[in-house]
Amino acid sequence: MTHSPLEMPAANSAGLIPTLNRKGFMNETLNQVSQAFVDYAASCEFQLLDMGCAYGVATLPALAAGANVTACDMDAGHVAILQSRVPQDQRWQLTPCVGEMPDIEFIRETFGAVHCSRLVHFLKPDDTRLAFEQMAKWLRPGGKLFLISDTPYAGYWSATVPDYLARKAAGEEWPGFIDDTRPLLRPDSRKAQSDGPFHLNPLDPDLLIREVERVGLTVEDARFLPSVSKAKRERPLSKNQAGVIAIKE
Repeated sequence: MTHSPLEMPAANSAGLIPTLNRKGFMNETLNQVSQAFVDYAASCEFQLLDMGCAYGVATLPALAAGANVTACDMDAGHVAILQSRVPQDQRWQLTPCVGEMPDIEFIRETFGAVHCSRLVHFLKPDDTRLAFEQMAKWLRPGGKLFLISDTPYAGYWSATVPDYLARKAAGEEWPGFIDDTRPLLRPDSRKAQSDGPFHLNPLDPDLLIREVERVGLTVEDARFLPSVSKAKRERPLSKNQAGVIAIKE
């Protein structure tokens, strides 16, 4: 099925909207960490960054709260759709941007907060580490990082959880890293028919804490996040995502 450049795909029954680049989905409902970013945006006087903004699930309420937001995504179609969804009287608050980590760069100490949702687990380990370094560099002193990652318990790759647990117990640095996910895919899946990349580096709260502290940020909260449905019903036992909130002292 094709879509016009400014048409957002329909959500499925769980409230998940497929991305144009077939890398995953955007949830219509904010999770705990993304909601914390939106709440923080209402009182932040500095520019904010929504990295991997997709169709704007966090950008739009942040703009509505009065914040100025740089919304960046690797897919120009996502950014165009987001721009079309912003109310006319809020468009001056939005700075659209196309780019991806770790290639993109912003001026040091530009942002009062960085929101990065479900992006870093698509990177290889060295680029994952570089992404954390970049986000810490982009934050102003006193600024906050709001980051969400998929975990080894999520998606079709959850079949590798026993390996992840064994590798973590053995002290491997990146125990969830999967160099090639294709053996885990159904032949008829959308992902199997895409152009990749096929590596994943899912992270848990312990790894988020380690990487955040490594770049000099102070952790305020880190946890597995309960899955949130379109009806805003939480499933507390879910470990599909992990989130961290940290501050640059």
